[in-house]
Amino acid sequence: MGILGHLLGCGISAGAGGIFGLIGNLATKTFGYLESKQSFAAKQAEWTHETELLKLQSQWRQPETESAPPLALTSSWSGLLSSVAAEGALPSSYKWVNAARALVRPLLTLGLSAVLAAAFFSMAPDDTARAYVIDSLVFAAVTAIVWWFGDRAPPRKR
Repeated sequence: MGILGHLLGCGISAGAGGIFGLIGNLATKTFGYLESKQSFAAKQAEWTHETELLKLQSQWRQPETESAPPLALTSSWSGLLSSVAAEGALPSSYKWVNAARALVRPLLTLGLSAVLAAAFFSMAPDDTARAYVIDSLVFAAVTAIVWWFGDRAPPRKR
């Protein structure tokens, strides 16, 4: 196989990797859309339930002149509200957790490249399988770039 064959093989691998990465990115976005649609349906059911509960509570309430709410009920509500406020004030996560999350994709990319490079350099220069390793490296690199970094596109404004 000549140099033209090697270049053609690399080009085909890059094209196939790009298409595969694009399909993976589209699948990720499709699953995200379906998940948000399912979440919205669950919230609608919850809102309907809350509306029904409010209707029942308004029908059940006694006249305001009969009795005031007990002091214990009022203090338990204030305790709950302060607990919820304290929970909401917590940061999203530790800085080292966010840093570890941010390093997963680059480390996977470098690890994949290192494994394929080690396989490439362990082969003899005249080995015919070396061309397949090059094609695999190009395919994996293009797939990682298109899928992983295509997933970090800025969100659309609505």
